[in-house]
Amino acid sequence: MKRALLFFAIPAVAWSQSVPELIRKTDALDAKNRNTEALVVIQQADQLSPDNAEILYRLAKQKAQLMLDAKSSAERKQLGSEALDAAQRAVAADPKSAEAHLSLSIVYGRLAQDESARRKVELSRLIRDEAEIAAKLDPKEDYAWHVLGRWNYEMANFNAVLKALAQAIYGKFPDASNEKAVEYLEKAVALRPDRVVHQIELGRAYLAIGEKDKARAALEKGLSLPSVAKDDNETKERGRKALSQLN
Repeated sequence: MKRALLFFAIPAVAWSQSVPELIRKTDALDAKNRNTEALVVIQQADQLSPDNAEILYRLAKQKAQLMLDAKSSAERKQLGSEALDAAQRAVAADPKSAEAHLSLSIVYGRLAQDESARRKVELSRLIRDEAEIAAKLDPKEDYAWHVLGRWNYEMANFNAVLKALAQAIYGKFPDASNEKAVEYLEKAVALRPDRVVHQIELGRAYLAIGEKDKARAALEKGLSLPSVAKDDNETKERGRKALSQLN
């Protein structure tokens, strides 16, 4: 009965659009970072086709994106909880969906930003595990390689306190390195050289291993690209900071 009642809440226009059409509309709005509108559309699709992994991982993405716009910690926490629920439901609906596992990895990463040091390290394992599954299911998923590259970079550059926590939580310090960060981020760049975040993070990883010429090239390339993703401007700030270390 509850599900039936929900159908009456769907705007009449939704009935004239198929689920694939609603998904395409969501993707078009997402590409323009119109996340509030995209969320409304994908929620309509979710009501029309429950437990659909392609809908659920998109729903998780929009919730996670809106966390960046949250006006309060309470709103951000609520959006994070809803994003996590949608991502977990996506994986349950289709365990072989690379996009579902990647969405779960990314949501864990977004949640970790607001957690204690211990919880960040605990979540780091989940971030890595889900990204590894995504990369195995679809080796052409550039963001999966990006997440694995970032995971290696962050772990390799933990301070002494975080390294001790990681050793306690993982049982031993994870096999992470800046060299592996470069390897994975190079894969991400090879797949999508037009993404600001791939180029900037590869540049930072090159800098960490002392490859200054390569670092400069990647950072300058990232900074030259148009800002398209929601957090590209923030990413470019990290890039400028890294580039200043080479001047």
